[in-house]
Amino acid sequence: MKKNQLFNSLSNYVNGQDQFAVMVDGPWGSGKTFFFKHHFIPCICKKHRTVYFSVYGYESLNELKTALFNQLLVTSLGMQGDKENTKSMIKDLASLTKGTIGAFNKLKPFVSLAHTAENILIKNRLLSQNKTPASVLIIDDLERISPQIHISDLMGFLLTDLIEDYGYRVILIGNSKEIQEDKKFLSMREKVVSRVLLFTYDSEDIKEEFLQHSNIAFLQDNSDWLVEIIEDYSRHNERQLNLRTLEFILSTFKLIDKNLNQYFEKNPEQNSYSKEIKRSVFANLFVIATEYRTGILTRENLKDIDPLLNTRNFYFMHMKDDEEKSPAEQLTIRYHNNTNLTKVIMYDSSVTNVIFNGSFSAQHFVDCWKGLFKPQKTISNLDKISNFREMTDDQLKDLEGQLFKDACSQEAEINDILLTLNYFMFFDKNDIYFCDNNYLDNLIDALKDAVTRSFDSNKSLYIYDPIIFNFQYSALVNDAKTLSRIRDILNSAKDKNHRLETQNLVKAIFNNDTDKIRNITQSGIKINIFKELLESNYLNNDLLEPKFKASLLDNYLNSEYLQISNSHDFHHGEQLDISKLIEKIENYTQTDNSIGQIDRFNLNNLVKTLKDILTKFKQ
Repeated sequence: MKKNQLFNSLSNYVNGQDQFAVMVDGPWGSGKTFFFKHHFIPCICKKHRTVYFSVYGYESLNELKTALFNQLLVTSLGMQGDKENTKSMIKDLASLTKGTIGAFNKLKPFVSLAHTAENILIKNRLLSQNKTPASVLIIDDLERISPQIHISDLMGFLLTDLIEDYGYRVILIGNSKEIQEDKKFLSMREKVVSRVLLFTYDSEDIKEEFLQHSNIAFLQDNSDWLVEIIEDYSRHNERQLNLRTLEFILSTFKLIDKNLNQYFEKNPEQNSYSKEIKRSVFANLFVIATEYRTGILTRENLKDIDPLLNTRNFYFMHMKDDEEKSPAEQLTIRYHNNTNLTKVIMYDSSVTNVIFNGSFSAQHFVDCWKGLFKPQKTISNLDKISNFREMTDDQLKDLEGQLFKDACSQEAEINDILLTLNYFMFFDKNDIYFCDNNYLDNLIDALKDAVTRSFDSNKSLYIYDPIIFNFQYSALVNDAKTLSRIRDILNSAKDKNHRLETQNLVKAIFNNDTDKIRNITQSGIKINIFKELLESNYLNNDLLEPKFKASLLDNYLNSEYLQISNSHDFHHGEQLDISKLIEKIENYTQTDNSIGQIDRFNLNNLVKTLKDILTKFKQ
């Protein structure tokens, strides 16, 4: 039923003579409570005394009855909303039940009434309402009632006590599909409820209540576009978007919108893209927030969607028809059928961060967006290849040749070479690789060259990650021999990179290059500097020489080993090398009489620090 239809049906019931209850039935989070609190109750309470009561949180039927009678009685005492009048009447009631007005402040609110619910005073008070216009009782959260309370007992109480005795018009709100006592509930519902009104929100209601009345200009101006996204989601998933999820999305977008507006104020040259950027960020937020609120995405499995970050290529290849779809691909299946969304969607870690941590980096998102969306003169061949289904054989053959040339060039990046190889292997398996080139050996050689170039240019090295490989290079990972060759190249480069970083760290320590030290230690690379000292020339040239360098190493060890409580976790297995270094230094200080007093002092302090580290690691 649409909102107006439901409103009319409930109004007819409230003003009619039906001696039963009615039920409004709909999914959790569909907006039932919102409808009653913001539309129905404000309207009918002008004419009818109205009580809204949630059954959630009560552990026994007696406890629930007590709280409900208290609320019914308070409402019966005076005009709703008149707090002073209500307080006065409560005091009068207390004097009647306890003999003194002053005793009211010593009592817990209405506890005494819980044990005298059938007291003649209460009966007379509630019976006096049994006339036109009828009083209305709205019972919410029926599906969230405690398992200690039988719904059939509650329903019987509502019928015999409140409807028949006191003439209340009772409206039940719940989700019958979620009620565990199905048989008892359905049986009792037939006796108590005259009709069940199915609740569903209308997209026009969403547009009016959540978007057009928003204080966020983007939501107002793009309300039609936003509603289309919500409707497409509902059609494809055969369920409505949970309105609590929508409220979470909109409240989170409010924070994002504020940060973006501040960014545009500081960077007015980006204002021309503000609408497109906000559409992209909303699409990203809509997908990830919905997955989070439904429990599919958690902090623990966020890495599963890494293949979607910072890319516009959402196509996943499969070498086998029955190959299991990855979590990232399943996500695209659930949402990417929506053309409005796919035109603007991109995934960025800044949106994930605001969902889970409440912090959003507008700069990070805009930089990513510009890299993927900002108009460019040319489109890369790798971007073009994703549309190969729409090409002729000759067009694809020509593009394959261009891709091969790109991958073998001196400008090719490691990831581009791997993507090209992945495409070619997929095409080859499906008989649509048309070039004559021996792509496999040539691209493996190109990969080696690209790895070498990354060292020469001091670029961040591509690290082999099995999880990312399974997602991004699904065709490649099905060829064990080729995967092994690639893995050997990348792992060898990783080892070489580790050796270089170790050397750079030791060099930075003895050069007192604090910026370099900080960058290397914060990179997360596990480095054993003691082994490097023992195997390199630094020991003799810098440490065991009268150059006052021992204090620099001592300062570093105090900072990174002794002052960090869990340093053992990062430097496990270095104890033997530490012991060897101590032995080397002590032999030097004990046998060389030419060492100056200050150098000897610094070396002795260094030995003490090394021994303190060993003691700490043994604890």
